[in-house]
Amino acid sequence: MMSDSVPPAARYRRFAWQCLEVAYTFPSGDNRAVLLQMAQVWQRLADQHEDSTFLLIQPDAGQRPVMQQQHQIQPDDDKE
Repeated sequence: MMSDSVPPAARYRRFAWQCLEVAYTFPSGDNRAVLLQMAQVWQRLADQHEDSTFLLIQPDAGQRPVMQQQHQIQPDDDKE
């Protein structure tokens, strides 16, 4: 059993690996195909979870995110 401290993406990859291990104990056929599909789903979930957590990472406390200001040219009201 895995500890709760293991990140979900790592857990999902382990499940994918276990599906592959079991799949190759079966002869070619429906049972193996289902396990291989399950492995793909676990792998996809791991990839998605890694992608989503990457976006949530905050910058270090001493760093600020880079921002740009946009400058819009304003019409000159004096010229008509």
